[in-house]
Amino acid sequence: MGKLRKRLIVVFCIGVFLCGIGGGIAFAEFSALSYGGQQALVEPDMRTGNYDVAFQPEDGTCEIVFGNGWGPMNIQTDLSVPADTVRFHATYDADRVEPYALLEQEEGRAVFSWYWTDTQDDVALMMEAKDIVLQNLKEGKIVSFYSPRVVEEVTVWVNPKNVDDVEIAYY
Repeated sequence: MGKLRKRLIVVFCIGVFLCGIGGGIAFAEFSALSYGGQQALVEPDMRTGNYDVAFQPEDGTCEIVFGNGWGPMNIQTDLSVPADTVRFHATYDADRVEPYALLEQEEGRAVFSWYWTDTQDDVALMMEAKDIVLQNLKEGKIVSFYSPRVVEEVTVWVNPKNVDDVEIAYY
């Protein structure tokens, strides 16, 4: 019985020693990594378009509403915009969204929003991320991923004649 215990203690001590060596090697490898910055997981197909909405100023003030809760903070004027029209100038990712603008006649609102058209599945994104992570680990870097904005910028333009007929509504 005494010999068995001595052997088990020796095996246990060897296991602890090997774990210590493994932990030290892992710490040394981790300490050698550097931060490689941010990287987009998918490259966006950014496009710019104008979306016009005609309104009737005699119906009262036209409220400008952004259906997805994001929008500019002011209205700009331009003589090239037709009178009684709100123009939404948007830069967006065509692979993921399709913008639209419409007039809700009953509420007197010009709405700018977008439909999601993204068809990428989560497994494909995960496998792409895995490949990028492994490649960067081989180079001794760790990177963080971000998803580019689907709508990068929206500018509201109206004819100078209509600047007092429109206002941005925050809901």
